[in-house]
Amino acid sequence: MIPLNEAANERKLRVNSLIETKKQEALQRKTEIIKLQNERIKIQAQVASVEKKAQSFVDDMMKIIEAKKRKIFKAVKDQAKESQEPLRRKQCEVEHELQRIETAIEKTETLVKRSTSAEIVQLDTKFLEEVCDEREQACSDFEELGCCIFVENKTLMNEASIEGIGSIETFFSKTKGHQSSAEGKGTSEATVGLEAQLVLTTRNAEEERCYEEFDCVTVEIRNDLGDDCATEMIVQDNKDGTYEISYFAKETGTCQASVMVNGEHVRGSPFTVQVNARRYRPMLSFGRKGSFVGRFNWPWGVAVNERKEIAVTDRGNKRVQIFSSDGTYLRSFGSKGDQEGEFNDPLGIAFFNNENIAVTDRLNHRVQIFSEQGEYLSQFGGGGNLDHQLNCPWGLSVDSDGNVIVADTENKLIKIFSPSGQFLRKFGGEGSLVDPRHCIQNENYFIVSDAGDHCIKVFDREGTFLYKFGKEGDGDGEFRGPRCLSIDKAGHLVVGDYDNGRVQVFQLSGKFSANFGGNGIKIGEFRRPTSTAVLTDGRIVVSDFSNHRIQIFE
Repeated sequence: MIPLNEAANERKLRVNSLIETKKQEALQRKTEIIKLQNERIKIQAQVASVEKKAQSFVDDMMKIIEAKKRKIFKAVKDQAKESQEPLRRKQCEVEHELQRIETAIEKTETLVKRSTSAEIVQLDTKFLEEVCDEREQACSDFEELGCCIFVENKTLMNEASIEGIGSIETFFSKTKGHQSSAEGKGTSEATVGLEAQLVLTTRNAEEERCYEEFDCVTVEIRNDLGDDCATEMIVQDNKDGTYEISYFAKETGTCQASVMVNGEHVRGSPFTVQVNARRYRPMLSFGRKGSFVGRFNWPWGVAVNERKEIAVTDRGNKRVQIFSSDGTYLRSFGSKGDQEGEFNDPLGIAFFNNENIAVTDRLNHRVQIFSEQGEYLSQFGGGGNLDHQLNCPWGLSVDSDGNVIVADTENKLIKIFSPSGQFLRKFGGEGSLVDPRHCIQNENYFIVSDAGDHCIKVFDREGTFLYKFGKEGDGDGEFRGPRCLSIDKAGHLVVGDYDNGRVQVFQLSGKFSANFGGNGIKIGEFRRPTSTAVLTDGRIVVSDFSNHRIQIFE
């Protein structure tokens, strides 16, 4: 027997202890529920990520298919044009013969009506018989014409039907996004048009670096409105748990950089990135006047490839020289003359399928194609004003289909040729272009520098004029003889403003963005800049024509 109060207190302690135990269990359950909810959210995020990736893949496939469709349409049109040309010539011949026949008939009928019986007896009909024979012969070649058909890629169709566009695979990764980390300048700061870099390290729950083959790393750079504000996003998997990430910001201001692994943000993501306006700082200059290798005599055109090699048309020395991106001389080819591989005023230049090199040979009125080592391969053009001919061509470029775009300056035209040199189409002409020096394609537009009109003119894919910007002058957005064009990594248009001694940068709408340079001989200044090209890291190469050198700007 014990007092009731003692028994009650003892029981109360036991109950309170049980309550605390249950509270701890409840707290554990709540924590578990939160974890389960987070896992469900993570799965939903993974679903969204998979759907987005699948949609992106399908969109890319559709773009490729559309591009292939356009290529087929263009090929069939080119084939039709090629097939129609001999028919057109034959038709002209037949029409000419028909005219001769009808003229002969008309003259003979008149002669018969007006002649006496003695004159009619002496009339020679051999001419009419010969004309009829020639017409029959002219029409006898039609059966030899080929037939153009579309051959379906049934293998592609079957693979798409049977294999599908991809598959869903489930894998279990030890990688934990919240334990992974991203470091580098690109997580906090970037400059418009220059490469920003960062390194991602993936880690497991114990915060040890780990690597899973199927880990999905995604990066998004968006502004305050949620719009994408970067181009050329590249994720390089080093296969050791580290990923080198690079991007090019295309607008100033504050952006959010989201770095995720398997749909989960890494530690500190999204990062706040301050994107600064670009200041064009000269970082390298090479070359001086002369004829030895590595020197220049009026360098005009520049072009770059993915290996960061810089090709220069050395106009006065009648050759092409190629350098590394640090200005080291690599090789050269060409000499004065009009034979294969020789030049008489080489100007425009472009890497062709990133292997071959196309060069405009102005005073020989042609375009020559070389291997990347300088071996002559082929040519097209020839002096004249026919479609397949050229008259003092200046700049050239290569479009998204691998065709060569040539500024046929004296004919006041822009002409497009196939990789084999076959004429495809043209636009411009009197009233549209005054003195075209260069033309580039950007998406569905052709952009032309018209030196004679001191402006930039924009045409659609069919060659229809859309708009122009700029006028003669030395203010922002004004030109004095604009020369060659390029598109930088921010998607802006870079223009060599020849007689103003500077390079100007514009949005594609024509809105002025920046300029750099100025007339002079100091580093960072120009005397008649002609051509620009953009290296893979965003640096800009400029041919400083009258200073006989090449300059590179960060």
